Amino acid sequence: MESLHRFCAHVGTIRGTMSTHLARVRRASRRALTAVVASTALAAGLLAPALAASPAHAAVDAPGSFTGFGFDACTAPTQAQMDAWWVSSPFAAVGVYISGSSRACAQPELTRTWVTTQARRGWRLMPLHVGMQAPCYTGNKQKMSSNPTTARSQGIAAANESVTAARALGIGKKRVLYLDIEWYPVSNTACDNAVLRFQDGWTARLKQLGYKSGLYSSASAAVASMNALKAAGVRGYHYPHQIWFGWYNGKANTKAEPYLDDAYWANHKRIHQYVGNTTVRFNGVTMHIDRNVLDVGKGSNPTKPSGQCGTHKLSKYRTVKPGKRYTELAPAVKCLLKKRGYFEGSTKSKVHNAKAQRAVKRFQKAHGIKQSGAVTRRTWVALLSDGYPSAVLKRGSTGKHVYRLQRSLTAALGRSVPRTGLFDATTEKAVRAYRAKVKLPTWRTAEPRLWASLQAGRR
Repeated sequence: MESLHRFCAHVGTIRGTMSTHLARVRRASRRALTAVVASTALAAGLLAPALAASPAHAAVDAPGSFTGFGFDACTAPTQAQMDAWWVSSPFAAVGVYISGSSRACAQPELTRTWVTTQARRGWRLMPLHVGMQAPCYTGNKQKMSSNPTTARSQGIAAANESVTAARALGIGKKRVLYLDIEWYPVSNTACDNAVLRFQDGWTARLKQLGYKSGLYSSASAAVASMNALKAAGVRGYHYPHQIWFGWYNGKANTKAEPYLDDAYWANHKRIHQYVGNTTVRFNGVTMHIDRNVLDVGKGSNPTKPSGQCGTHKLSKYRTVKPGKRYTELAPAVKCLLKKRGYFEGSTKSKVHNAKAQRAVKRFQKAHGIKQSGAVTRRTWVALLSDGYPSAVLKRGSTGKHVYRLQRSLTAALGRSVPRTGLFDATTEKAVRAYRAKVKLPTWRTAEPRLWASLQAGRR
């Protein structure tokens, strides 16, 4: 990815000539891919023997279904670095170089234990293979053959190597492995054709081995060529399942026009490396990284409420006074108290009766809150957040605990935070507002200290 420096330096020139350039690439690609389609039978004979199987690890999302932020670094970080960033950074995915002759850095941390540990923490992986580069690549990395047939067989060999590494690390089938193709001049038709054939072999072999294919490249290089093939309507080519494009425009979205049309690799099939070679510090730990935004798999989407005691419908938590009737709030109080073991019996009564008041007092005593029996705002904050297992939520997280966070923040901030079960930009903004209000570190995450603050009823 280091060749993206060159891309950024020339982006102005590239933009100015892009329309002409893409037209040229489309014409060249039609001719080039005629040969690709015709050689399908030949390709079957080039396939290497099946690789030895190893158990798949379903817990390792690589990268799975996710919409949010990730980073990649030359060397896999230490466990201490990963743990520090997990609780404090907005990143939930990490790119790691698992294979390839052109890896620029040693990988002393990258073991099966490292991978499974990150998966247990909640990290998603973006496994990269960086090996042979385009014949016209100007760097020092090993280059693929300019002969299209040979280049395709080399792509197959690269897939074999990457799958072997993935299996050794516990990254099982159906995961995405990304081929790293550094910037090269796609106007060189013969060179571009070799890259297209290499990628075709890579994707075809991964599919045969039960994995999915991803392609990482500069937006103006192999990604533009993929776009040209799609625009030309080329069939019979093994397109990558996902596109990871490098374009240092600083925009945290997955739009890539004019290099990649919106119609192609849409619906959660893109990663954008939008900032490169930057030094970032979180939780006292500094790392040199590239920033990425992901929208992959099925994406991160709102979820159906489960076991929320109707709180997903409530946008305001008023004080519930003894003996008073509250159509929605009184049943919610009883339901929440029952879930925490403070209340027994029916939760349907809409009156905050004596039995409910006694349960509230027991809850208040356990949480260091004045034992009034009334459900005050502080009591609401503690009650709505109680019982969370002190895990970490951040952009892209989904599910019942996100509902718990959103309803708790609604009570703590005194304003409605949409209860969707999706930790999105709005939820992140609310998290940051709450952290500032109670003087927690200015992170974007819901981590153990935030939960402890909520469960103490701080507001």
